[in-house]
Amino acid sequence: MRLHQDLIYSYKIIFGLIDIDCSRFFTVTPNETTRGHAYKLFVHHSRVDIIKALFCNRIVKVWNSLPAAADDLATVRSFTRLIERVDLSEYLVY
Repeated sequence: MRLHQDLIYSYKIIFGLIDIDCSRFFTVTPNETTRGHAYKLFVHHSRVDIIKALFCNRIVKVWNSLPAAADDLATVRSFTRLIERVDLSEYLVY
């Protein structure tokens, strides 16, 4: 599923597992007292619909809604198990 692959790719970018500068795609919020995990992404608002459909913008809402604990974000494998457990059907676009 595309959404799962997007989330895994986002994980790899955010945690530096891919040689891509994270700041080119995402802005991680510095606030560590947020609900859920400590790697919340900042939402860049845009009036242009084409910008909203870009990978770095369409994944933010889904990423921020993940109910991840610290051990869910420890490895790619544990993160993959997390997104397989979570119901992401409300974010699917047909």
